[in-house]
This record gives sequence, C-alpha cells and structure tokens, in this order.
Amino acid sequence: MTNIDLPNAADVTEALERDGIAVLPNFLTGAALASIQDSFNRALARPSFNTYIGYEQNEKWRVLVENLLALDPHCLTDCAVHPLVGDVLRSYVGPDVALVEARGWKTIRTKRTFHGWHEDAWYHPSVKQRPREVKLAVYLSDVTSGHFSYIAGSHLANANQFPRHWPQREVSPMMHMARDVKGPAGTAFLFDTAGVHRQTTPVLDPRNVMFFNYHDPAVPLQDEDVLAGRYRPIQLNAGFLPENLTPDQARLLGFGRARAAPAHEGVIGRAELRRYPVLHDTVAFALAARLEIQEAQRTVRQLRRAVMSRVRAKTSGLAARIGVSGTRAPSLQH
Repeated sequence: MTNIDLPNAADVTEALERDGIAVLPNFLTGAALASIQDSFNRALARPSFNTYIGYEQNEKWRVLVENLLALDPHCLTDCAVHPLVGDVLRSYVGPDVALVEARGWKTIRTKRTFHGWHEDAWYHPSVKQRPREVKLAVYLSDVTSGHFSYIAGSHLANANQFPRHWPQREVSPMMHMARDVKGPAGTAFLFDTAGVHRQTTPVLDPRNVMFFNYHDPAVPLQDEDVLAGRYRPIQLNAGFLPENLTPDQARLLGFGRARAAPAHEGVIGRAELRRYPVLHDTVAFALAARLEIQEAQRTVRQLRRAVMSRVRAKTSGLAARIGVSGTRAPSLQH
C-alpha cells in the first residue's frame, strides 16, 4: 500500500518548480513494498538467458532489471500511475506527459567512483527549448550510503545548456545546495532530470532502486537513444491492469498514442542493440552446439534401442526354434 499521509500535489509541484526535487517518505509500504521486493529479488537471481527473464548487465557495478510493469502488479498500480504522481506530472510536465521507461537497478557494494555528476541527455539537440522530464525513483532497500544526491535549483540555472557531465571542480561551489536522499525501503522522490545529480560513493551496502521516467513522447530523441532502443512503448502485463483504470492513468501509460517512429523500432532484441556481439555470438554458438550434441545423443540412443530390439527378437526366435527341435517324444513304456 502507499502512504495516505503523502503531501498534496500542489506542494510537490511547487517543490519541483523551486528545487527540481521532491522527496516522498514512506511512499511505498506494507504488502505492496514486500511484493515488489520479492519480485525484484527473483529477477536478480540470475541473468536473462534463453527462456529465463532476469537481469541484464552492461557495466561492472550495476545490474539492470527492465520492464518493471511486467514484473509486479504493484509497480503499475502503486508507483507508475499513482494518483499523486499523475497529478504532479500533468501539472509540471504538461498534459501530454507519459511513462516512457520503467527499469530498476541494483548497485553492488563498491568504493569506486563510477557514476559522476551529470544531467540526463535524452532529447535531440535540434530542440532549442529544453523540454521537461521527470523521474520517479523508489528505494527497494534501506539506503544510507550510495544514495542519490541532487543540486537543488540546478534545473533552472542550466535551462539553456544541453545536458552534459559535470566534473567535481564545477560542482564543488554548489555543494551547499546538495540534497542527499537517504532513507528506508519505500522512500521515493521525484526529480527533474535537467538538474545536476548522481549516485554517491562509496556504496557500502547494495542498493536496489526503481526509476519510472516520464516525458512527452512527441519530443524527438537524441540519435544515441534511438540507436539504443530507449523509450520504446512500455511493456506491461495486461493482467496487472486494474479494473478501475482511469482515462488519465491510461493516457499516462501511453494508451492510444500514435507513434511517429517506425513500428520496428519498438521490437525488443534487435541485433544492433547488442553491446557485446562477440560474447553473444559465442554463447549462441555454445548453446547451438549443446543442442546438436543432445540431438546426436538422442539419435545414438534410438539406434541402440533399435539394435537391441532386433538382437532380442533374433535371440527369442533362435531359442524358440531350439526348444521345438530339442523336444523328445513321450515314452510308450509303462
């Protein structure tokens, strides 16, 4: 369940306008939190492969759980289309805002600084006025280190600049405005991705977190994200949809949105999306070889059974003939 004592949409929107970030303590609690944690941990059990849907890994320090709306029903009802979230997004981003990505991360324990200060780049450079994008983040583990940090107000100061990475020397003068988001599992926060932010280090305990990304799908994407297949139509489990899904919630999920991009760009698993093609080809070859070996073993077993069946048949026939020819006539003596 979600916390009924959450702030109202107007206060959250005001915080976003002013600071670029709004924290929602105890956003997710009780059975809903426990269910998502269990589903998330099951996905983290092993990497996605063949028939198993698990996590993906593209870097050393984090593993990725894609398609949260197909992972657990509470990801949909208690997070993605939460009424407070929807009201804030329509007010802050605009009436055409929609969920464009739903993914989770596990950061492993590390002291390495691998994730620096940055603004999120997503829209095409030809877009002159920076469009708004907001992410809803929800902690699934208690976070006291490796937490999210955001430079309050930086979403306004950098409004005319294209998103980039920020070296520490440029961020240091703004550190007095940093908002560090720590808290127990279930803590959530909304933030404008135009602000300068990062995941801090060291990460003393593994951190599990979900991110739900919202912007206007009509905004042209940067070439890098088009090539990578980012922000495709959201995948969800139809069985997770509530019977009382409202028109606003359906619109937030992207229902009825006409796509300007070709339909094939929404296909999952395109070959050009592979980050490690040689590794993928090696694994595919190994799997194919294993299946060929299994097929050869099956054929050998079938031949063996056929040969043994013929041998048994011949042996039985020979024994029958020996038995008939070796039978003695009954004695006539008394």
